Amino acid sequence: MTGNQAAPRVSRGMRRSLNQRILTNTTLNILLLVVICCVIMAFSMQSLTDSILLDNLQPMAQQSAKTVEANIHMLADRMMTIASNLEIDPAPAASPDEASQPDAAAVQESRAAVLVEAAEIYEFYTIALYSLDGQLVQGIDGAPERLDGGFLALLRETDNLTTDSATLYQDKLGITMGMPVKENGETALYVVGVYKYDTLNDVFSSINLGKNGMAYMVNREGTVTGHPDQSLVRGKSSLEQLSGNNDAMGRATTGETGATEFSIDGEKMLVAFSPIRGTQWSLIIQVPKSDYHHLISRALLVSILATMVFLAVSILVVLRLSRSISKPVQRVTERMVALSNGDLHTDVRHIHTGDELEVMTQTLDTTLESVNRYISDIQQVLSQVADGNLCTEPKVDYQGDFVLIRSSLRTIAESMNETLLGFRDTASRLTDMAAQLNEQSAQLHQASLEQNQSTEELVHEVTHVKERLADVTGSSSQARSQTEEITQRIQSANDQMSALSAAMNDISANAQQITKIAKDIEDIAFQTNILSLNASVEAARAGAAGKGFAVVAGEVKQLAAKSAMAAQHATEMVKNTQSIIQTGVELTADTAGSLRAISSVSIQINTISDQLAAAVQGQETALAVMEERIDAISAIADRNLQNAGETEQSSGSLAREAASLQSQVQKFVLKENQSR
Repeated sequence: MTGNQAAPRVSRGMRRSLNQRILTNTTLNILLLVVICCVIMAFSMQSLTDSILLDNLQPMAQQSAKTVEANIHMLADRMMTIASNLEIDPAPAASPDEASQPDAAAVQESRAAVLVEAAEIYEFYTIALYSLDGQLVQGIDGAPERLDGGFLALLRETDNLTTDSATLYQDKLGITMGMPVKENGETALYVVGVYKYDTLNDVFSSINLGKNGMAYMVNREGTVTGHPDQSLVRGKSSLEQLSGNNDAMGRATTGETGATEFSIDGEKMLVAFSPIRGTQWSLIIQVPKSDYHHLISRALLVSILATMVFLAVSILVVLRLSRSISKPVQRVTERMVALSNGDLHTDVRHIHTGDELEVMTQTLDTTLESVNRYISDIQQVLSQVADGNLCTEPKVDYQGDFVLIRSSLRTIAESMNETLLGFRDTASRLTDMAAQLNEQSAQLHQASLEQNQSTEELVHEVTHVKERLADVTGSSSQARSQTEEITQRIQSANDQMSALSAAMNDISANAQQITKIAKDIEDIAFQTNILSLNASVEAARAGAAGKGFAVVAGEVKQLAAKSAMAAQHATEMVKNTQSIIQTGVELTADTAGSLRAISSVSIQINTISDQLAAAVQGQETALAVMEERIDAISAIADRNLQNAGETEQSSGSLAREAASLQSQVQKFVLKENQSR
């Protein structure tokens, strides 16, 4: 039953091979590692790219701001040149005449020539001279009549070259710059010119970052003052409208240099900003992160492909390694499965790998040899026991926990030896007791037979007395003699009844002894049954190797059961015999009493023999009563005879069973010295 259950468990365990499990688990682990590495690499590359771009954009913004600053300085140099040309020499003439003073018209004409020449050379939309309060003094090409209040205040504050924060002039894009014109070391006028926007537009166009990167300028108020898309400048768009990021707007409009990231219309932008010195502007460079996504994706794709190639190579290496492990393990597993199915003789194929697998195969081979040696020794011991030789002992030197088997075999043999020795002695005593019981039963039967014969004779005599009573009246002397004869016979019957009663008492005592013997046999059978159960348990522990000993234990158990049944049967028969004997004793006592009564009657008859003639009628009545009692005694005697015959048969059966038990026990070869 155990073997049949072990096989399905082994088959279920082999649904997935070790090779498949190693390959599957390793592949899953490598794939998981690859996925995690790819995700980490993607995030790392994205973060690294953003960090590198931000780190590169910031100096690029500074460099671009310096470029714009250089262009502004170039324009400032031109404005300074123009302002120096517009100055009037303050030195006095040789004569103090008014004619020697500069002619106002000539000065105005000279300044006009300078303005016109500057407009032609330096590409001004317009250039003009303004008074200290911002009113137009002299100008060309539609110069404004009055300067913007904020720009005028800045001119007054700096009293030097000043650039307007706005780049919008009469719906045109331009750079408004102002320079004080000195007369006698004091500011007399302001020269204000509006450069064409192409100077800044060239700078913005030269800044190319990716496909969609761009540069633009904002002033301190956050208004866009320069942009590749000139419509944003004309529309006076603000940085807040472009970015929606107040933090970036605050940092860019305060003249801070830095880099940050924000979204424009849902698109992530990398932004760097730097102030343009000498102006109220800040240069902003923004690059969409999507321009570099294809580079990151390409690098990630190359990494994934390289990783997949490495994964394929790793799987091949793992497959080779798993096969080198799984094949030896499969061989060992097949041998273990064969061992679980009872195969102890197939050789174990040795594996020379120099590792634990080689040690495992060698250990399995050694284990099989030890198990075969132990099983052969156990089989030899059990075969000897099955043949009745209880003097056998294990011949193999058991190792480790197998020492318990050797001690168990010795204990079982010794226990069976002692038990069977007890059986043999008990069987011998039982045979002797059975012989005594048989002899006593024969005596009881003989006594019962004699009692029956005596009773028949008594009946016959009573009948004869009845026949002779008719002659009692005629011959009293003859009646006396007959009465005396009756008295003697009754005395003889009384003596026989006493002997019968004594015999029955002896039979009852012997029956009690038989009951004790049967009880001893039942105890011995019970102990034998317990020993057979212990032997069966030890045989079950031994597995298939203990089957032979289990058969011996079963035979001992059956023998113990038969002994117990025979003892119980003998006890029951003895009990029945005791009951019958008790009944016979009681009837014998009654019969003895009756005989004593008859004896007393006979004495009375003897004393009143002279009066027999007169008391014939009474004697006839007394004889009738006595006849009934003699019939009862006869019936009791018949039953005693029948019971004595049955007791004799039972004692014979008990003797035969005892002889059979003794013959069975004598089949075993026992250790006499150890039993004593």
